[in-house]
Amino acid sequence: MKLILIIILISVIMLISYAVTEQIKDKFDFYSNLKNFLTQFKINISFRQDKILEFLNKTKCKKQFALFIEDYKQYLKTNELSLVNIKILDEEEKTDLIDIVNNLGKHNIENEIGQIEAYLNTIDIKLNKAKDDKDRLCPMIIKLSLLFAVGLAILLI
Repeated sequence: MKLILIIILISVIMLISYAVTEQIKDKFDFYSNLKNFLTQFKINISFRQDKILEFLNKTKCKKQFALFIEDYKQYLKTNELSLVNIKILDEEEKTDLIDIVNNLGKHNIENEIGQIEAYLNTIDIKLNKAKDDKDRLCPMIIKLSLLFAVGLAILLI
């Protein structure tokens, strides 16, 4: 019975560590998708709402970025962007994202492209940080969790 409880304890600790690393990976995926989105937006720049909606419907993405696309579609209808469902971003990152969305399609083509380029530079910085976190923190979290779980199991035996 004690062995089964220890195995369950180790499993729970490892599941929690995998959930934490998934959030880190989701953040990297989010910024990667955002960069691709803005690059495609810059290439296919259009100020007509039906064209933007068509572009958004063609955009393939995963998890958190799909929530952003849905929020952006809602923004085009109501002119309000909530981002409450996007859990991986902190308030500053959400504010930056709202700023990006609020300014898309508000300028002439030259200024719009310049604005998107500036956003892409900002996104590159955030993407590099997210990649660094993913490459450095994810393996470390898994290893430390495993060590913690095994140490705790040894103490309980």
